[in-house]
Amino acid sequence: MSKYEIQSDERDWNAFLYGAAIGFVVGGAAALLFAPKSGDELRGDIGEAIEELKDRAEKTVDELQVTAADIVSRSRQTIEETRENLVRSVEAGKEAYALKKEELTAQLDS
Repeated sequence: MSKYEIQSDERDWNAFLYGAAIGFVVGGAAALLFAPKSGDELRGDIGEAIEELKDRAEKTVDELQVTAADIVSRSRQTIEETRENLVRSVEAGKEAYALKKEELTAQLDS
């Protein structure tokens, strides 16, 4: 799986989480507003729903922070691997240049 596919999957997952949270809020609000309850009961239910929403939001934020930290870690690892590959490639190019230079110098001296 390429890093672009991973990033796309993570964006899809984040979009799903946001959509689920919004759906929960809208559904909960609709259920509370259309339920046949007294004002005190409705206010109590709304308060409980708000607390539950707050808890879910905090959990989602925590999950997103872990996901973001994982993305940063993998990005740093990918950057380091790319840098190492580049250094190796440059060294290989220098070695090839030096060998070819020696070969051509030897041919000219002959």
